[in-house]
Amino acid sequence: MKLFLVRHSKAEDDANSDFERKLTSEGKKLVKKVAENLKYSPATNSTLISSPAFRAIETAREFSVYFDLKEELIKEDEFLYRHHSPERFLMWLDSLDNNNDLWIFGHNPMLSEIVSFLTDGQIYSMPKCAVAGFETDMNNWFDVDPENIKLLFFKSPKNYK
Repeated sequence: MKLFLVRHSKAEDDANSDFERKLTSEGKKLVKKVAENLKYSPATNSTLISSPAFRAIETAREFSVYFDLKEELIKEDEFLYRHHSPERFLMWLDSLDNNNDLWIFGHNPMLSEIVSFLTDGQIYSMPKCAVAGFETDMNNWFDVDPENIKLLFFKSPKNYK
């Protein structure tokens, strides 16, 4: 099983609400730059799930355009807009009943906490538009821990400046 965690890209600061914040033009360019540098890309059978917050959905859409995927592949889940512990997040992944590669588009602090947990503290921060890819041989996500998951890559946009 493979899991790819993507933090939304740079968004405007002055929206009516946090939920409605849109990507800036710089944020859209950053998505393309990060996507260009990924070793892995979403396949047509990948599952893409995004927080319903506009900046996360927009980040997922920019990825789907770059990788020539149908926008209809992107599913929204309110779970990803709220903060949850890594354990609760893994339980949620298990509830998806999905054997495809999972691409999750969400927010901090949850994504940073999950990546820190899965890497046993080796990576502790997910900057905007960072992507972390993982692979495990486990049959379910709830049993995943730092001992049985492999970090495939970590791409931070800070590496491309």
